[in-house]
Amino acid sequence: MQKKAVKAQIIDKTQLSPENFQMRLYCPYIAHNIIPGQFIQIRISNTTSDPLLCRPFAVYQTDNDKIDILFKLVGKGTRLLSQKVAGDELMIIGPLGNGFPIDNSFKTALLVAGGMGIAGLHLLINRLRDRNVIVLLGACSEDMLLGADDLVSLGVCVLTATEDGSCGYKGMVSQLLEEVLSEEKLKVGGCRIYSCGPMPMLKAVAEIADNHNVKAYVSLEEKMACGLGACMGCAIEIKSDSKKYKMVCKDGPVFDAQEIAWK
Repeated sequence: MQKKAVKAQIIDKTQLSPENFQMRLYCPYIAHNIIPGQFIQIRISNTTSDPLLCRPFAVYQTDNDKIDILFKLVGKGTRLLSQKVAGDELMIIGPLGNGFPIDNSFKTALLVAGGMGIAGLHLLINRLRDRNVIVLLGACSEDMLLGADDLVSLGVCVLTATEDGSCGYKGMVSQLLEEVLSEEKLKVGGCRIYSCGPMPMLKAVAEIADNHNVKAYVSLEEKMACGLGACMGCAIEIKSDSKKYKMVCKDGPVFDAQEIAWK
């Protein structure tokens, strides 16, 4: 679907934790044309050039003409966004990037999310209604787990992992994935992994998937200045001999996990 610059109006905003927010926006064009895995660019201010650059966000979920985004306070842009109120307007560019490949070669989908990574995977669940969907949700502690209640309401199996052991499996969500994949019955009928989160986690997921001979796709979280591949600020090294680098915003953000030259 063709990308456009469109206006969006803030409907409401919820503070999920001291650093995490969920915002609902009225934006029909994006709501009806975004596919799981794609992203949008948001201009934080319509009246000044500060901040100058747009900020990339995954679309967490859609509801008729409305979209939700999740964001964490990490800098000036997201702090300004957290100060917006219902009725304020934002300029959005999208849909951008590619989506998650879905075919008929698997019956079980393992969605592996680390921290804010669930924002890039939640929309995928509706496209996998005819599959066995298991979501592995990871964070440092229970109070930092995002989206668990929304996932349960969708009727999917949710397994949690916290580094401090305050909820679910004690350890990294990639370690939980290793344990889940040890159950051979999951591979009956085919299995596919979709993952989004911090780069070290995605690297671990790629290695685990390769060891278990399971196809995996990862959505990369990178700083994106233009969102169109022009500034080349989000280059990622790949294994191909013909083209050593690809742009996360233009060629991704979704990649075959084995295509990336992990550091």
